[in-house]
Amino acid sequence: MSTAELFLEPDEIEDFIKETLADDYLYSVGAEDSEIGICPYVAFYIYNEPDEFVDLCARVIEVFKEFESQIIDEPFQLIWRDEKQDWLTPGDPRLPSDLMPGVLRAQARAETFVVGATDMSTTSQTARWAFDAWVDDGVGSRYTRVKITFRQRWYAANQGQWHAFVQRCIARLQPDQCYSGFEVGNGGFNIMGAYECDVLERISADYFFGMDIDHPSPMSFHNFNREDGYGRDVILGAGIRTPTWCFMLSPYWQAKLGKTEAQIRAELNDSRIQITSIPYAPNKIYPQGGNGLWIRLGDLDMYPVDKGVPDLLVKANRLIRPIRCDELQLLTLDPWDDDPNPRFDYQDSLRWMRRFDDDSDWPSAERRRTGSGGGRGSAGAEPTLRAMPGEPVPRAGLWYTPALPGEAGRRRFEIGQTLPSADSTDYGAVVWYWRPEDQTPDATGA
Repeated sequence: MSTAELFLEPDEIEDFIKETLADDYLYSVGAEDSEIGICPYVAFYIYNEPDEFVDLCARVIEVFKEFESQIIDEPFQLIWRDEKQDWLTPGDPRLPSDLMPGVLRAQARAETFVVGATDMSTTSQTARWAFDAWVDDGVGSRYTRVKITFRQRWYAANQGQWHAFVQRCIARLQPDQCYSGFEVGNGGFNIMGAYECDVLERISADYFFGMDIDHPSPMSFHNFNREDGYGRDVILGAGIRTPTWCFMLSPYWQAKLGKTEAQIRAELNDSRIQITSIPYAPNKIYPQGGNGLWIRLGDLDMYPVDKGVPDLLVKANRLIRPIRCDELQLLTLDPWDDDPNPRFDYQDSLRWMRRFDDDSDWPSAERRRTGSGGGRGSAGAEPTLRAMPGEPVPRAGLWYTPALPGEAGRRRFEIGQTLPSADSTDYGAVVWYWRPEDQTPDATGA
């Protein structure tokens, strides 16, 4: 795409949100062969030592084989051949039936071992079924990570089979962190050039409380450089991500939280929450071992903003807040001047990570008041129309931005007028919103 033009016009954003909700998260946007959309995923982040490399690779291969043979209902179109650094189609004679020789080659060269597959024709597309694993040699400062994209419609009909599979994955892989929910599907394949995903994530974040952001490559550092040997401020090893559906509290993070399993269960005591204990073997970061807690927060749901702040996610966020990684890097590419598309900046990233705090105003104070809370709001609420400074006004009426005080942040515009910009504010990026006049905040934001 051109980074000098808008990725989606305001009317296209409205269509994307409506079609996404109406189509079981199968709706995609973008250029041909690089269409992206929202899909469910699960990602595992695993700490390993160098002498665990071969064994961990074997366990990752077991997970891949089970996923391919027992879970997916449509075949892969592309499969990664690690030793040739190339994507091949199924049936290609160059695809090895046994992946372990590739593991031994990677070990001899002190290289990362990669397993990848997608049911799309290119790796730039949001997959319905995808597998992406990078097993680290244990010498550097990265987690081994495994990411699986799964099909929403299949899950709806096979929930028990899926949850049993994920629990077997956790028992095999022993992840230090693990998350599942909805995301703008990047499949884990994009190391660079995921600009469109960055843009669609920022757009979708204004409409869905339940969207997660999972970029394995930039997020997957654990970095044993701190006094306690663990983590850095803006990478995943520094803390837990804000949960949106399922998440793991490993023995290490339970200890950092300072709560026992019984205390965690008591704090999350709710009939809609399921907590599964999974035994963890001792390792370097937590020599005592113990039980990891795999926590599922109700049903898989995008939680549209206009239906209110979801109480289950507020409850889980309140639990993990002391160990939350608020400054987690959410962009795959650094921002640049004159970028016309919305993307997360530092201020918005902080606000988004804290969106379930009691004092949060994400995405705006007015929009948080439109829903009835608890994930059960006004079913007929109209999505907010959103536009950026410098863009032509797509709909006449009152527009407001919470980033500017008083009358400066609440003005009437006609179609075609240019939305004004402003110098940087303490609030963060200036974003203009249109709402029906009887729902538009007054000059004080009330």
